[in-house]
Amino acid sequence: MSDINPGVERIKNIVHSDRVVLFMKGDRSQPMCGFSAQTAGILDRLVPEYTTVNVLEDEMVRQGVKDYSNWPTIPQLYVDGEFLGGCDLVTEAFGNGELHEALGVAMPALSEPEITLSDAAAKMIRQGANAQPEAVVFFSIDARFKNQLSLGQAHGKDVAVETNGVTLHLDPLSASRANGVKIDVSETPQGTVFVIDNPNAPGQSGGAQ
Repeated sequence: MSDINPGVERIKNIVHSDRVVLFMKGDRSQPMCGFSAQTAGILDRLVPEYTTVNVLEDEMVRQGVKDYSNWPTIPQLYVDGEFLGGCDLVTEAFGNGELHEALGVAMPALSEPEITLSDAAAKMIRQGANAQPEAVVFFSIDARFKNQLSLGQAHGKDVAVETNGVTLHLDPLSASRANGVKIDVSETPQGTVFVIDNPNAPGQSGGAQ
């Protein structure tokens, strides 16, 4: 009779199925909890492709990965078969550059990109920011050149760009992808949306967010 735990072997096989594997609630396109969304969002900024495993679809996997890592919570990130931690540890590693090193992604030099913000876009951003005066405005561009404007807390490694009376905060990798970006707005049947033209994006010149 084998002493090998089949559940552990199953998790081990999943962990080693790809270089970067994230066990999470939901999937990359539709996270089902804030911690999973934050961790996937960090990976999106660094690498274009990685494997996600939705633990909500299989209770054996959900418990099995906790036993495998001896870590009680989800999400869990593995790189090259090594457990890097949950949301807090991944966020910390992203901030200090350790995650970049583990993924083989160069930490870009802090440089201020040139970003053009139209009057209409600046007005729309200021209106949103007024609702959370303690927050800063983040502009992020992930590894697939998806753009996002959001509000949150400033980080020590942010690159701050002043444009048309608005200060945008970017993480270093987003800043390295943002030079020449133009942000405007457009009216659609669903309402007013931001239109972001990024000349750095491969094969495209912009998109609505």
